[in-house]
Amino acid sequence: EVVTAGSLKGLPLAWAELLLGPQITNAGLVGNLIFDGAWDVVIGPTLKLKAQLARSSGDLSVLAESAEGVQARVAAGIREARLSLTTSSSSEGTALTAQLRWDSARAGTAEGQFRTQLRRTSPTKASEPSVQDGPTIGGWTWPADAPLNGQLKAQLPRLGAWSVLAPPGWRLRGSLATDMAISGSRSAPQFSGNLQADDLALRSVVDGFEFGNGRLRATVDGTRMRISEFSLRGAGANDAGGQLRAEGDASWVNGAPQVMLTAQLERLRASIRSDRQITLSGKLQASLTDLAANISGALNVDQARIVLPDEGTPQLGADVQVKTAQTAKASQPTTSTAPPNSRVTKIDVQIDLGKDFRLEGKGINTRMRGTLNLLGDSVGAPRLLGTIATAGGEYAAYGQRLDIETGVLRFTGPIDNPTLNILAIRPNLTQRVGVEITGTALLPTVRLYAQPDLPDAEKLSWLVLGRSSATGGAEAALLQQAAIALLGSKSGGMSGGLAASLGLDELSFRAPSSSADTSPAAAGAITLGKRFSRNFYAAYERSLSGTVGTLFMFYELSRRFTVRAQAGEQTAIDLIFTVPYE
Repeated sequence: EVVTAGSLKGLPLAWAELLLGPQITNAGLVGNLIFDGAWDVVIGPTLKLKAQLARSSGDLSVLAESAEGVQARVAAGIREARLSLTTSSSSEGTALTAQLRWDSARAGTAEGQFRTQLRRTSPTKASEPSVQDGPTIGGWTWPADAPLNGQLKAQLPRLGAWSVLAPPGWRLRGSLATDMAISGSRSAPQFSGNLQADDLALRSVVDGFEFGNGRLRATVDGTRMRISEFSLRGAGANDAGGQLRAEGDASWVNGAPQVMLTAQLERLRASIRSDRQITLSGKLQASLTDLAANISGALNVDQARIVLPDEGTPQLGADVQVKTAQTAKASQPTTSTAPPNSRVTKIDVQIDLGKDFRLEGKGINTRMRGTLNLLGDSVGAPRLLGTIATAGGEYAAYGQRLDIETGVLRFTGPIDNPTLNILAIRPNLTQRVGVEITGTALLPTVRLYAQPDLPDAEKLSWLVLGRSSATGGAEAALLQQAAIALLGSKSGGMSGGLAASLGLDELSFRAPSSSADTSPAAAGAITLGKRFSRNFYAAYERSLSGTVGTLFMFYELSRRFTVRAQAGEQTAIDLIFTVPYE
């Protein structure tokens, strides 16, 4: 027989962290709260228990968040915080009763009572407890068929403390109200009641996710929970961020969760990062069983703007391996295998890029169209299958803005390594010249293109200067490359080159001719150009030896006809008709 009694005075909140772990601090619960406790326990042929822990002084400082998303610490204003355990004897055995009481001005209220039965084990079973007998202390056990009876009512306001339930880096807030009853037995508990949540908000600044104005309505009956309403709205004023709505069922069958959910997206602003803005619509279905998790459906991209960084994050080569004590231990062979009943995750989502999917960066500015299929399972990373194509757009190369005529990306598995087939042509030239990109995204092949075909030096001259090389030799090509490296490079702290820094599309230099020609055109010139639309282009050329510059304006009527206006030392208007031949 064990007999013990005593009391505690002045127990600080810091002791709760020792018992419950750092979740207390992570949840934003700090303060000078002080507890007093007392217990009187007799464990023997009879069980007598009377224990209590209650607030004696102090308060909590909780992290609250206003409707505008401003976080601030406020005093909870605790009026009562009490937890008690008592036992009483009856014809059915010894009853254990637990009572909870929480009352505060700004951190909500909660009141609950839980009642069950404890049973005295026989001497023969005391040394060999059955699995169904449950926890055993001093010859007393909580049997599997012990009846349960309880009630919990809670009204918790909008607090940032719910972030402890979210993944790392995420913030979760909202108000919660519940009125739940518990019945059944320890091995088969039954719940009934309702669960309500308002002002739900979920945010991750790093990932660009921000949802708010959420609402949850759910009813619980036995082991089944019916979610009749769940909604979240994307970031934006006057409901401009769209909405996510979901409904479904969740149950507990044979000790495993069973979940079926259906979600509807209506122009939901799924990402608001400056370099990744995505708005989605569509329908998703998700299911979870004891052996499989499935996500399927179809999504349409209403609007997207993806900005690719000009330079990626430096990474170690594939042949470089960094070993630490942990990785060395993990790399050792092991005989353990995955359990045969491990859950399998399958993803099958069709994604339609829509008509407003814009891709920018790495010299590309275009819209993408097409349909992709996102597939995934428990083995390996998710995969993409399908083909998408560009719809117009431009590609910046060699200091010029080239029109993308053909742009096809074929995904055959890896998300970040599609096969490329891109052809970009410099507009408003009598010679058809540009850049062709093939290969894969991780290992692209870029080559100069001309029709009819020309030597590489001539291709580069037409592409960079818009005219044939003066000498037609490799020396001219080297001069042109040097000029572009000087005028259009990204060095010097001006991303996009000197031309882009000045708001121009072209800033080029034509070297003086080595011939005996003494005309102003042979003395070399500097050209500044600006494209105002897809068909309209203006350029100003100033000879190094002349005193008057020349203004050119090009308007492309069609692929064959171009109007050229010239003002300066000579004024003229020309209609240019281009006939390609080989």
